[in-house]
Order: sequence, then structure tokens, then C-alpha cells
Amino acid sequence: MQGTVEVEMGEALAAEFGAQLAHQLGYQSPILEMDSLSLVKKLKHSNDDHTEVGILCRRIVSLLQANGSNSDSIAHVRRTANNAAHIMAHCETHWDSREV
Repeated sequence: MQGTVEVEMGEALAAEFGAQLAHQLGYQSPILEMDSLSLVKKLKHSNDDHTEVGILCRRIVSLLQANGSNSDSIAHVRRTANNAAHIMAHCETHWDSREV
């Protein structure tokens, strides 16, 4: 990803990638867990948000629904429960992309 993006947009893009991957692999009823409470709220109420992030949230929800998930499949977790993602995000700039 080139350029600078807001943190919430970065989180949404990561969620979209995960939803696309689950869809491509044919996972049924995938669960999306993230530590961004504001993004979880936007995903659960994406029809009310007409910002760029809101439009992306609608795409994510649509991908999840295509595989049988509903709004209950989107959950907030504490940052400590999402520690692996944070470690990878911080180390990514130092690792070769093949290793990541």
C-alpha cells in the first residue's frame, strides 16, 4: 500500500483483505475479530456511514454475508487478544515480504 492512510482506513483495508481471503478459500461463516471498537461499530452499522471507510465497511460486510456470516460474526476483542497481529504489523517493515 503506497502513501499514507489513516489508522482506521488501514484497519479496514486489513479486514477487507481477511474477508476476501476467507471468501476465496470458501470458508463458511467466517468470524471477524478486531481490536478497533470504532471500526467494529462502523461495520455493524455500515449503511449509516457514507464516508470512504463506511463504503469499505459495506464491502467487507457483503463479503462476509456471501459466506454465511451476519453482524454477530463481527466482534471486538481486546488488544491483548490480537497481539500476533500487532507483532506482525510492527515487524513487517523489517522482514522480507516472503517471510511475512
